Amino acid sequence: MRYTLPNGAVDMARLPGVPEPGAEHAALFTAAQSVHATRIFVAGPGATATALWAAQTGADVLFWTENIAEGQSLTATFAHNRLPVPQSFVQADFAGMSPATCAAALIHLPRGREMQEEAFRLAAAMLIPGGWLVFVGATREGVKSARQQAAAIFGQAGIVARKGGYHAGLARRPTGDFPFPEIHRTECPIVVDGMPTRLVSYAGVFAAERLDDGAAALIAGMQISPGTRVLDLGCGTGLVGLAALRRGAQVVLTDVSARAVVSARETLAANGYADVPVVHTCGASALETGTFDTVITNPPFHQGRDIHFETAQMFIREAARVLKAGGTLYLVANAFLNYAPWLKAHFSNVQAVWENGRFRVWKGQK
Repeated sequence: MRYTLPNGAVDMARLPGVPEPGAEHAALFTAAQSVHATRIFVAGPGATATALWAAQTGADVLFWTENIAEGQSLTATFAHNRLPVPQSFVQADFAGMSPATCAAALIHLPRGREMQEEAFRLAAAMLIPGGWLVFVGATREGVKSARQQAAAIFGQAGIVARKGGYHAGLARRPTGDFPFPEIHRTECPIVVDGMPTRLVSYAGVFAAERLDDGAAALIAGMQISPGTRVLDLGCGTGLVGLAALRRGAQVVLTDVSARAVVSARETLAANGYADVPVVHTCGASALETGTFDTVITNPPFHQGRDIHFETAQMFIREAARVLKAGGTLYLVANAFLNYAPWLKAHFSNVQAVWENGRFRVWKGQK
């Protein structure tokens, strides 16, 4: 798709779930216009367009994300615009990255105070002394308190641009030692499908210390037969896939988030399923067509705080692709969301098979 950035129109190869350029980017670019750097670190949800903008200024770009859709969008976008693909780290942690090597950092803040502090500490680790941090976040996602977090780490920070509900700020990296941030890990006992369970999760993964109510509804509504081949599409911490394993299925799990993949692997291992494949991929793109009997999924429908169905629609298409003839999809959604038209576009028989007033489990038969 074609978008206009401050330095001209560009084409972006954007995968589902990757934010489009908009007011957030406009605020960030306005704040960064006085920052001149030959090497720029870029990170955060929506960073593909920002990395492209930074490269078009002539800077050498270094990119980090734990979201493989963002990483693949970056690679495809740069190739399409005939630009050298930046050095990119698409991974759960910061292994292999060299600290204090960038003169500027352009950061799209994730949601949540813990993740925002991690983003600031990552930027501080990557910057040389005197290097500039430029950050942007939504006013309704705590950017004002984020400015205070930045000031606590960098000494001072100020908001310098406002666009369409987004604030962008500046800070300068002081002297001193700024190591890479530690990634918070939790392990706690919960109950899943009536069985005691160890849940392992890392910072930034959805429902890090609990069984999400939507996942619980999906577990209650799905019918899994022993020996069937099941895909847990968008697995998160892996609890729905674990429930299918305990019912005797052969399960493969996928997620776009590298930290979700690590969380799911460790959760499965902690519960006696160490060898189950968990694949880091966008949707089911790394999996073969027509190879599963059942797909189970709890698709996201938010991008930030906005309702956004792009990923859910992609999950439905991908489920239909990887299912065998006669295969079954079980999809959970909030009860107020009507997924029936999208499901009927890909499945011959669609019905709601479970609901509790808050959630509805849809069954699609291929």
